[in-house]
Amino acid sequence: MRTEKREKILAAALSLFQRTHDVKSVSLEAIAREAGVSPATIYNQFGTREALVTEVAKALLSKILKMGRSFIKSDLPFPRKLTEIIAGKLDITSQVHGEILIKLVSQDKTMTAFVEEAYRMEIKPLWREMLADGKRQGYIDPALDDEALLAYFDIIRTGYSARSELLENLSQNMGLLEQLTRIMCYGFLKKEIDLFNKEA
Repeated sequence: MRTEKREKILAAALSLFQRTHDVKSVSLEAIAREAGVSPATIYNQFGTREALVTEVAKALLSKILKMGRSFIKSDLPFPRKLTEIIAGKLDITSQVHGEILIKLVSQDKTMTAFVEEAYRMEIKPLWREMLADGKRQGYIDPALDDEALLAYFDIIRTGYSARSELLENLSQNMGLLEQLTRIMCYGFLKKEIDLFNKEA
């Protein structure tokens, strides 16, 4: 029963956050009404409003992971997998106010531990699988070492943490995020240059 109530509260909070696009304006009373519980039940389940927001951020990350896992494990061609994952992630995150997204890249100890565990146990193995698939289908350069590619993704992930303001007004920054994604996948050079050939 406790787990069922907890899930109802999380679903209600996420739904209200998505509908209002303003986490701060959503009261615990409104969440309680949406979930069909008393405000006291929310305090009993989560302790504080801040803890509830943290748990909603965790639920959002789990939702993104579930979506990504379903595409990576599918039989879709590599380009379709990649576009579906990027589009799905942008679609899910664009529905949520920046405060929730910032939680995902915050330095909050509880959140950081959760994200790092998810990255180590789920995200990194899924990326390895995706990279192997991309190489097998001829879309990723097989000369590139998986560890180098994973380090690259990790640098990008850390970069988003350092520039969390990009997530505050996601709808306004969507064009920039799309360009960053393009740079991440294709680089910024229009023509290939042999950077390590000093005679060129």
